Amino acid sequence: MRPLLAAAALLCAAASTATAQSVHGRVLERGTDRPINQAQVELRSEAGAVRGRTLTDTTGAFDIDVPGAGIYRLAAARVGYAGTLSDRVQIDYLDSVSVIFHIATEAVALEPVEVSASTRQPPAWLAGYYQRLRANRYGRFITRDRIEASHASRTTDLLRRVAGLSMRPTRGTGYAIRGRGGCEPLVFIDGVQVSMYGATATVDDLVQPTDLEGVEIYEASTIPVEFVRNLRGSMCGAIVLWTKLRV
Repeated sequence: MRPLLAAAALLCAAASTATAQSVHGRVLERGTDRPINQAQVELRSEAGAVRGRTLTDTTGAFDIDVPGAGIYRLAAARVGYAGTLSDRVQIDYLDSVSVIFHIATEAVALEPVEVSASTRQPPAWLAGYYQRLRANRYGRFITRDRIEASHASRTTDLLRRVAGLSMRPTRGTGYAIRGRGGCEPLVFIDGVQVSMYGATATVDDLVQPTDLEGVEIYEASTIPVEFVRNLRGSMCGAIVLWTKLRV
């Protein structure tokens, strides 16, 4: 098998509810940086067992949840391109690895995966968010590193990627969020409920992806007690958005 070029930067962040670590990035054509669609990316243990697998989208992007801290290898493959394993990568609890693969169309020397790490301590008022991220098994989380990697221009563009959520045009130029069955979930920003009923305001009017530290999404039966309200929206779940600390 012909070798693969890869480069990675390691950022300390959280990933998902059941798996607090993640690997994300892009697969590009070496020399042109053209995104490679439908490339298969695998996360493998040191012993070679496949622990996660996904296909890249039209931008060459991929995202894989990591089941636990440990040492892993990454592999990318696409018909017509070279593919092989990367060097070993250490992934610690709450880490998020960002990888850019450059796949060559002819054999090239394999360069080592370069890994750098930094630790980011969340502000105290976000402690509840990160506590639920580590402990909760039912909600879905969009973490800061994933928000930045998405390059979403609107918050609704970020949320439309979540299974079970859909966007409906409002009377203006915005979009209203709908849950399963078309009902409207509760919406919180920094723990404070905001009214999304009617056409006067949308989530995009209140917060943009560049403002966000993280997002929690819950179905009706899994809403944490601090976000339960005796309103019809409680039957449709809840979306909790947390903004970055302003300094």
